[in-house]
Amino acid sequence: MAVDGRMVLKDGTCVPVRRIRAEDAAALQRLVGRSSDRSIELRFFGPLRELSDEMAERFADVDGKDRFALVALDPQDTGEIVAVVRYAREKGTDGAEYAALVEDKFQGRGLGIALTRSLIEAARENGIGHLFALVLRENVGMLSLLRSLDLPERICWQDGAEHVEIEL
Repeated sequence: MAVDGRMVLKDGTCVPVRRIRAEDAAALQRLVGRSSDRSIELRFFGPLRELSDEMAERFADVDGKDRFALVALDPQDTGEIVAVVRYAREKGTDGAEYAALVEDKFQGRGLGIALTRSLIEAARENGIGHLFALVLRENVGMLSLLRSLDLPERICWQDGAEHVEIEL
């Protein structure tokens, strides 16, 4: 639950949360660098040694309407991002692609779902009617997260992954 820019995790840990900023590119690169190979594979559908400067800058520089992202910061070092959720609107539609990455040591503690719920609120305010995500079938955590939103969903098979669409 977000309260004054903070979320309280299942274990009581209080995590600062805010919108992403253009200057967060380097912190995104560090998040990817700290993440396990498995987490990276599930998020990017393959190995990724590092997030390039160009990718990090593109992910961090959003307009707040058609491209929006929230980050959770390490409670011990607020200069470090421990999770990011984002959407990017498909041009000319009310649909947007959803993606998330949670640092391994913060997984399973309720951070991903809490951030996603806050992202959904922002998406609704910005005229997004549905979110969709391509999710590898073995990404049980993400599939479970999306199903736990209790929103109408459609699932189909696409390019070796599940295409999950959630109505907002």
